[in-house]
Amino acid sequence: MKPNTRLIIAIITNIIEIVAIVVIVRVALPYWEINIPVYGLLLIIIVWLLFSVVIYRIGSHALDRKVMTGLPFMEGTRGVVVKDLSPEGTVKIQGEYWSAYSEVALSKGQEVEVVSEKGMVLVVRPVEKRFNR
Repeated sequence: MKPNTRLIIAIITNIIEIVAIVVIVRVALPYWEINIPVYGLLLIIIVWLLFSVVIYRIGSHALDRKVMTGLPFMEGTRGVVVKDLSPEGTVKIQGEYWSAYSEVALSKGQEVEVVSEKGMVLVVRPVEKRFNR
């Protein structure tokens, strides 16, 4: 959704919410003999508008962020073999199971790194273990 459309929807929903607040405070509450003065109503509306602006900004920021998942962002990530690769099998990367291909045979439990992708299949290589002396 475009940011302008999001803003228009936010303004319309805020108008509806403010009308609902006014109706509740001026009609429903007096029915139960609860009377809120006009300055109290204005304070409620101002607090509600401030809350709405904060939530709108947080929500817009979250919606505008680019999603960093899927195949284009997998290169360089590491995972574990869950089904032997000889040459194809399954790996688990970031909690997701992926079909994978490797030029060398890899057994279950080995750590792998994503090199590239071919369609929906990840091309992986074994992670070299480095030993400190």
